Amino acid sequence: MSSFRVLCRKIVLVSVWLAGAGISVAIAAPPATTDGNYPQALHQTDVMVPMRDGLKLATDIYRPAIGGTPVSTPLPVLLHRTPYDKEEPATIAIAEQLAKHGYVVVLQDMRGRHHSQGVFSKYYAVDAYDGYDTIEWAGKQAFSDGKVGMYGTSYAAHTQADASKLNPPHLRTLVLNMGGMSNAWDHSVRNDGAFELGRQLSWAWEQIIEDSKDPVTRAWLEKEKLDDWYTALPIRKGLSPLASAPNYEAYYLDEATHADDDAYWHSIGMGWEPYYKQTADVPMLHIGGWYDIYLRGTIENWQQLSKFKKSPERLLIGPWTHHGDIHSYAGDVDFGPAAAITDFDVGFHERWFDYYLKDMTTSVAMQAPVHFFVMGTGDGHKDAHGRLEHGGYWRDARQWPPADTQQLKFYLHADGSLSNQQPQGNETASTTYTFDPSHPVPTIGGGVSKRLSDGAYDQRERPDMPGSRPPYLPLSSRSDVVVFETAPLDHDVTVMGPVQIHLFGASTGTDTDFTAKLVDVYPPSADYPAGFAMNLTDGIRRARYRDGLKQGELIVPGKVYGFDINPYDTANVFKKGHRIRLDISSSNFPRFDVNPNTGEPLGLNRRVLVVNNTIFHSNHYPSWLSLWVQSGTQP
Repeated sequence: MSSFRVLCRKIVLVSVWLAGAGISVAIAAPPATTDGNYPQALHQTDVMVPMRDGLKLATDIYRPAIGGTPVSTPLPVLLHRTPYDKEEPATIAIAEQLAKHGYVVVLQDMRGRHHSQGVFSKYYAVDAYDGYDTIEWAGKQAFSDGKVGMYGTSYAAHTQADASKLNPPHLRTLVLNMGGMSNAWDHSVRNDGAFELGRQLSWAWEQIIEDSKDPVTRAWLEKEKLDDWYTALPIRKGLSPLASAPNYEAYYLDEATHADDDAYWHSIGMGWEPYYKQTADVPMLHIGGWYDIYLRGTIENWQQLSKFKKSPERLLIGPWTHHGDIHSYAGDVDFGPAAAITDFDVGFHERWFDYYLKDMTTSVAMQAPVHFFVMGTGDGHKDAHGRLEHGGYWRDARQWPPADTQQLKFYLHADGSLSNQQPQGNETASTTYTFDPSHPVPTIGGGVSKRLSDGAYDQRERPDMPGSRPPYLPLSSRSDVVVFETAPLDHDVTVMGPVQIHLFGASTGTDTDFTAKLVDVYPPSADYPAGFAMNLTDGIRRARYRDGLKQGELIVPGKVYGFDINPYDTANVFKKGHRIRLDISSSNFPRFDVNPNTGEPLGLNRRVLVVNNTIFHSNHYPSWLSLWVQSGTQP
């Protein structure tokens, strides 16, 4: 124990003795320690902080303390605003540890959540102003040195992004973990015209059950199964369990039916794109995962803010699912122990905040603009947990995609091959398949949600994933999944960057979808006799929003159109003997809503139409897959 702490302990003991003897004594709060660490964290619960409109938000304050007394020295403040209950045990544990490290930690329930006043609505514009007001309140308190940082995952990252768009004077830095959408219509809520059904419906469902105060209603909601309601889509107002919470039902139905990209999607809570220039110029760490639903926005936010701001903008991407930073695996695939940031909740954040809020020298000083994980150097055996060992490694870059990559096109061919050679004039022009909306291709992993088992999986139907049906065959066996793949690779091919598909297609309907999925195909092995088709990334394009259209425009049946499909970026080594595979279809359910093909208003259809969809892969209509391949590893 340091001599300073020994002195403090003696002062407390003497004070207790004097008080017991009936002698009144005033004791000043202890100053900060010289090493910045403290034995205790004391907190105040439900301090009601007023917002500009008069509503008050419940706020807990954690302060470092010695001998049961908070330190008197003003310290940096770390703010965490959340809809998920500030009194969650894990949230409290993190706050206590950060406080013991020399920060005042402020936890706040968002408007309308838990102990805060008001009514909650997802991505509500007022949340940005609540964040601004809370930052300025915290920065002006006696316990604060005037510097406020923010941290949090998912929605707690959205709250950071929203507040920063208003440039609060006391804000100094952000650590945004897997949140902060750049454009909610483009990804996360809708995706190139389709609706991110699985994520948005499951989130509303879970929050309604959590919030329900009436025991009868709660029992009913817990009895209902979300998976059953996937068979009754689209959900209609007042006719589902969502109706028990009108504010949740309202925002869900708005998202599901508000299909065009208009002013609705450009409010301050729906995306960062319109607000980059006015955003606070402070250091930010943007964290994403290759299997995270917000990855596209994470990369876009980093790229654009790097252009507009002088402060350091850093990008970190691991092989993670949403919230998966502390794990080395995603789904049924493991990437090796180096993939996990085991001290993410506390030590990782301390290093960042110590550097930017305390001017301490930490490893953050040496951090490259981009630090990312390249998947795929493992030997493919099945580990003790039943996961495929895919492996990988970390690397740095100054830009994305890295400077040592180049864009390479792989063309789709009539025989199902995928190669760098363009189709020849005598090749069959097209492949046609039937798309039945009542029997969609099930979602098997990807960047979805925990409820839908996000991550990497062998692309085979299975009973624990919604939409799968017996006999649970590989997706590639379906007649509505068209597979294009390379020959077995004769050397390792390293891919790092955006993934794009340009598809020439047609349909017998007036609207339809085209989906794409990039797959790393393992050859058969002792552990996996049938091989292992590992999904890397996937995307979708709704036909009425082709060619970058923001307002829906139906297609002419039989007419050939160009469709750009933009799966999320990835980084992967396709090892020697593996195949690079592209699966084309027209559904990925329930990650995305299923297009009824009828041309009716989206989210309001009463009918479905079975259509024939055609993929063109001729010399005149060359469809292709674009990957950014590391120099020297091209196939």
